[in-house]
Amino acid sequence: MENSGSFDLINFDIADLVTASILCLDSSGRIIFANTAAETLFGLSKVQLTKMKIDGLLTSANEFHEFCSYREEESSHVQTKLSWKLAGDRTVGLDTMITQTGMLYPSCVVEVRSDLRSIKVSKEERRDDLVKANKMILKNLGHEVKNPLGGIRGAAQLLKDELEDNYLTEYTDVIIKEADRLKDLVDNMLIPSKQSIKYSQVNLHELTERVKTLIQSEYNQIDIDCDYDVSIPDLDCDAMQIIQVILNICRNAAEALENYDIKNPKITIRSRIARQITLRRRKYSLAAIVEISDNGPGIPSGIQDQIFYPLVSNQPNGQGIGLTLAQEIIHSHGGLIDFESKKGSTTFMVHIPLNKY
Repeated sequence: MENSGSFDLINFDIADLVTASILCLDSSGRIIFANTAAETLFGLSKVQLTKMKIDGLLTSANEFHEFCSYREEESSHVQTKLSWKLAGDRTVGLDTMITQTGMLYPSCVVEVRSDLRSIKVSKEERRDDLVKANKMILKNLGHEVKNPLGGIRGAAQLLKDELEDNYLTEYTDVIIKEADRLKDLVDNMLIPSKQSIKYSQVNLHELTERVKTLIQSEYNQIDIDCDYDVSIPDLDCDAMQIIQVILNICRNAAEALENYDIKNPKITIRSRIARQITLRRRKYSLAAIVEISDNGPGIPSGIQDQIFYPLVSNQPNGQGIGLTLAQEIIHSHGGLIDFESKKGSTTFMVHIPLNKY
């Protein structure tokens, strides 16, 4: 048994480098080892997982135990599809390989393969390419618009100065006001390309608490709950830019709750750690995840693929700039933003890398 212990340790070390989720069980079905990929998939730490039985991760434990009904002294290998309970209260059917090792320790090795990560990365890369193309078009268009816009505003100002009738100056005031609004809109679209990142070590939860205070002062009818992982180390980031990202997402959520008159409106800000994660074609050993959830109407399916595009908004008076700016800022920090939305629930996940390989 002493020899097999060292053998197991070597394999457990190797298992942490594997992208598939691996769980090792004893003869009672208790989890005795989980690799890093399993932590990410199930949203639980190794310590939490090794206090559980496999039944707690499956929607139908009976189905799993049917595949493990062989005699203990026999080795067996079964490949099937089982329904697993994943991070974020999701239930997904995933390819599962169950290997019984007979009398060896551990008695059962379970490998769960998920293509969700590759699908998410592919989706993010596709969205990133489209947003870059849109931003380039808008950048060029913005510069073309600002020049004649300045001329229109200047002419309206000169005309106002020449008019003696106050009634007529109301029209020139409208022209000036709308010209200024359009200029601000164009400037907002161009801001990320003009800003430089001012890195400093900051506590993530200090930033989220500042945003919470701002949102509560603006929308005092909305409850805001916080669920923090206090083990998250300080971020090396531009504090003001990250505040802007979280604020934009929270404000969108608050406006949706207010505009649609949601009963018991609530926003939840949650922080977690992700390990061995790939963000925008780069691999990181650690990343902080800020999840911002609301119980609002959800994002209409017709605009979900375009929600990060400039000028796309689900709000009646929205300009469609907030999420575009948020994504641009997070991309400049090496991270990404994703979301899940259905009627009654929307969650935005902001990933910010902490350590690089």
